[in-house]
Amino acid sequence: MKSKRITIICGHYGSGKTTFSINYALYLRNQTSKDIYIADLDVVNPYFRSREHFDYLKDKNIKVIGSYLPQSGADLPAVSAEVYTLFDNKNIIGIVDMGGNSAGSLSFATFRDNVDIEETDIIFILNANREENSTLEFALGHFNSIESTLGLKITGIVNNTHLMNDTTIEDINKGELISSELSKEKNIPVKFTCVNMDFFDNNPNIKTKYDLFLIGYDIKTVTNII
Repeated sequence: MKSKRITIICGHYGSGKTTFSINYALYLRNQTSKDIYIADLDVVNPYFRSREHFDYLKDKNIKVIGSYLPQSGADLPAVSAEVYTLFDNKNIIGIVDMGGNSAGSLSFATFRDNVDIEETDIIFILNANREENSTLEFALGHFNSIESTLGLKITGIVNNTHLMNDTTIEDINKGELISSELSKEKNIPVKFTCVNMDFFDNNPNIKTKYDLFLIGYDIKTVTNII
């Protein structure tokens, strides 16, 4: 997939936005020598409070802009003004990890006017095994709500349907079906179908309708080795 300079990741809470954001940053790290920044705009549930992720990405020369104030003594969530750097510095590759649902997109309002649509992709992450994304109607409702809150048009879909270690081919196919229906409804492409590396190792001949994206870094695992 040809990548734009800025990628904004949105979707329902628990759909896998942060997991995809980290793995997409690692994917881009293999494609470019430019500086890569991830901005965590989830002020409710910021996974980047975990030092394991921060340090791992730093070792990969990926900068994290976390949504917290470490100097506060209380680890208070707040959106850093450093996020502006992603939009203003044209030499940076930026990934913005939004909070879940439309409420999680509210924190982006400060930066909306800084977005150059021509250099920005806005990706909706879909996990059809989440009840809220389990039908086209449910997924479309969240899609439209997030889009309205962002004030920007979503440009692509990523199928991230799974049940962690219990994922089956049927789960992935279900996700591709709903992603395809949503794609047709909104007239935007499905960019990827995601599968965990362990799943792929056990199913190396898997055939997917959309480009396969391997998830090698699991944010829910304390010791992550790709």
